[in-house]
Amino acid sequence: MKKNLTISLLTAALLLSLASCKEKKSEDNGIIKTDYEAPKPTEPKATSVSTMTQEVEWIEGRHYYVTITGKADSTLSMVENEYGQKFIDNAIRLSVTRSDSTTFFEQTFTKESFAEWLNKDYHEKAILTNISFLDVEGDMLTFIASLNHPEAGEDESVDLMLQIDRHGGTKVKPFTYNDRDDIDVRIRNK
Repeated sequence: MKKNLTISLLTAALLLSLASCKEKKSEDNGIIKTDYEAPKPTEPKATSVSTMTQEVEWIEGRHYYVTITGKADSTLSMVENEYGQKFIDNAIRLSVTRSDSTTFFEQTFTKESFAEWLNKDYHEKAILTNISFLDVEGDMLTFIASLNHPEAGEDESVDLMLQIDRHGGTKVKPFTYNDRDDIDVRIRNK
């Protein structure tokens, strides 16, 4: 009988403890709140643009020098991120000179130079981040123009192929994955 009383008391204690552990709903439904403060805008920021000069063998084996110089240009429209931070857009000068130092081609490119290839988001919120020499393709010098949201990674850029022909004419077209594959094959075969 003592054993039954002990079991009964233990059972009663267990039932009481289970009854007192019923779930209570919290007022915030378990959501953890943190005090997050968005970054405060500072003075307009400028992004760095590389400058490079490269010698290339082009028309009939002649040597040319490709020079790309970029700079932040405060006369261009600024772009603004979601926190209100403003960024100065870039102007990039591309020049091609002959071996005798005479100018074959010279033009300054801005985001507006590529406007027809940009969707509304990139037209309003991206900047021209870079133009880089890619390759000689027959009688064309080929470059890649990159436009990107400020402070975003390279994977988020719009890349366009910019070509200069032997008469100084320019042509722009989308840079596709097929173009990337073709370039990788040419680089491996050099």
